[in-house]
Amino acid sequence: MNSKSVPTVAVGACLVLAVAAVVAFALTGQLRGGFALGAGLVIGSVNGVAASRALQSPIGFQATSIFRLALMTVAAIGVALLIGLQVAWLVLIGVAAAQLVLVAVAARSLLRR
Repeated sequence: MNSKSVPTVAVGACLVLAVAAVVAFALTGQLRGGFALGAGLVIGSVNGVAASRALQSPIGFQATSIFRLALMTVAAIGVALLIGLQVAWLVLIGVAAAQLVLVAVAARSLLRR
C-alpha cells in the first residue's frame, strides 16, 4: 500500500465501521445513536483525504488546515444538532475514532514497507 492510498483505505474502513455502528445501535433500539456515531466516522474520515490533497495545494498546508478543520467541526456540530443534542457526543467520538483509524492504517502501511 502506498502513502496515497492510505486515506482511501481509511475512508473505506470508516464507512464499514459506520454501517456496523448503525446496525449495532439499531439492534439495541438506539438508532439515533448509531446514526450519530456513523456520521462522525464519515465526517472524520474525510479529513485524511482532505489533508492529502492539501499537501498538493499551492495555497499551503497550514492555511488549508485551518479551513479543513473548521469545516469538519461545523459539519460535526451541524449533524449533532440535526440528529439531537442527546447523542451529540457520539458524533464527536466518531470523528475522533476516524482519526484513530487513519493513524492505524498509516502505521500498518509504514510497517509493511
